Amino acid sequence: MDEILNIKTKFEIKTTEEKPAGAVALKIVSEAQNPFLKKAGDLFFSQGDDGVVVTFYTGETFNSDTYRSLGGKIAAWIKATLPTSVFWEYDPTIAEQEVSNLIEGLLLGSFEFDQYKKVKEIPNSSTLFLDTAFSELLAQRKIVCDAVNMARHWAHEPACLINPQTLSERIEILAKAYGLKCTVLDDLQLREMGAGAIIAVGQGSKTPSRMIIVEYEGQKKEKPVVLVGKAITFDSGGYSIKPSDSMVSMKYDKCGAMAVLGVMRAAAELRFEKPIVGIICAAENMLSQNSYRPDDIIHSLSGQTIEVISTDAEGRLVLCDGLTYAQQKYDPQAIIDLATLTGGCVVAYGHVRAGVLCNQTELFDQLYASGEKTWERVWRLPHDEDYAELLKGTDADLKNSGGRWGSPVTGGMFLKQFVKDTIPWAHIDIAGVSDLEKGTAYSAPGATGFGIRLILDWLQKN
Repeated sequence: MDEILNIKTKFEIKTTEEKPAGAVALKIVSEAQNPFLKKAGDLFFSQGDDGVVVTFYTGETFNSDTYRSLGGKIAAWIKATLPTSVFWEYDPTIAEQEVSNLIEGLLLGSFEFDQYKKVKEIPNSSTLFLDTAFSELLAQRKIVCDAVNMARHWAHEPACLINPQTLSERIEILAKAYGLKCTVLDDLQLREMGAGAIIAVGQGSKTPSRMIIVEYEGQKKEKPVVLVGKAITFDSGGYSIKPSDSMVSMKYDKCGAMAVLGVMRAAAELRFEKPIVGIICAAENMLSQNSYRPDDIIHSLSGQTIEVISTDAEGRLVLCDGLTYAQQKYDPQAIIDLATLTGGCVVAYGHVRAGVLCNQTELFDQLYASGEKTWERVWRLPHDEDYAELLKGTDADLKNSGGRWGSPVTGGMFLKQFVKDTIPWAHIDIAGVSDLEKGTAYSAPGATGFGIRLILDWLQKN
C-alpha cells in the first residue's frame, strides 16, 4: 500500500554541487529583458556558453504568491516539454523565503491525478536540479508538499474506492507509517456513545459512519490542538436530494478531512513540538429505506437534540459530534474544524478565500496572517448571536438549517452551539477553495489540498 502514501509526481527535484552535463539552464528575472517577457510566467530561450538557457519572468508586481506561482508555471513547462535535466542558476538577490515559495510551487505543480488514465509511456524522466545549498530547504518543503499531494490524491479518489470503512483502513496505514496513534470508532461504538448525529447521516449507506481519531504526541507535554475534519465520502443530499449535476464532484466533500490528515502527516515528519489530535468524521450521505429524513429528531453526543430540516445539511451533523468528542476526550488548547460546509460560502467569497467563523479575534488574526503568507487566504464571517436565533428548533433544541439567507454564517453558528466559549475555536469553510475546475498555477484541476499549508504555518508560529 506504499502507493497511497508516496504519490508519484511528473518529475523529480534534486540537489547537486554542479550543473549536470547537457542540462538546460533555468534563469529567473524580475525585469523584462526583451519583448517576449510581458507578464508573469513568460519565458524565452537563448543559447548560453554551455547550452540552452530558458529564462522565466516574475512579472512586475509582487506578493507572497509570486514565486510560488512562478514555480508552478515552471513545473507546467517541464511537464509539457520533458527535458531530461534542468539546472536552476540561482540569483543571490532572491530572498530565502522566495526560494522556499518557488520550491513549493515546483513541488505542488509536479502533481497530477492520472491514475486511471491510459498514460503514454514516457521515454525519459525529467529532473530539476537545485544547488546543494538548498538541500535542507528542499527537504522541508518536500515533506509539506508530499502531504498536500497525498491529500489531493485521496480527495480525487471516488466513492467506489473511498468510503468510511476503506478510509479508516487507509488512515490506519498512514498512522502506522508516521508513528501516529489511530483509533477507529465504528457505528456500533458511536451508537453506544450516543453520537446520534454522525450515525444518522450514514445510516442510509451500506458503509456506516466512522469517527477516526489520529494522535500525534508532540515533543512537549501540553494540551493538544484538535483538528476536526468533515469526511463525507459522497453526498447525494439524502432525501433533500441534490440535482444530478450538483452530485458530480461530491467525492470532494471529504476535503476538510483530507486537509487534517495532511497536517497530521507533515507535523509528525517535521517533529512539531505541539501535540495534535485529528478527528475525522466520516459518513456517506445516501438514499435508502434506512436514510434519515426531514423532520427526524436526532440526539447528538452533546445531549442537544436536532430537528432535521434538510438532509443535505449533513456536514454540520457529523462535525457537531466530532467537536463534542474533542472536548469530552481531551482538554484542547484550541479547536479548528475544516469542512466543505456550504455552497453559500462559494457565493460569498468565490474561489479565492475560505470563510472563517471564529470565537476569538486573536485566533482569527493568527489564521489570517498564516493565510496571507501561504496564500491559503481566509476572511472572517460574522458571528452575531442574532444568527443563532435562526437555528432554534420547533420540536427540538436546534434545527440543522436556518434557510438560504446567511447560510455560511448559520452553518458556522450551528457548530458554535457545540463548542465551549472558553475554548479558542475556528470553523473554516473551504467549500469554494477545496477543489477548482480549472486549477491554479501550481494546482492541477480538482482537489487543491487547501488548508494544510495554512494550518502548518499557524501551528509553527503559535
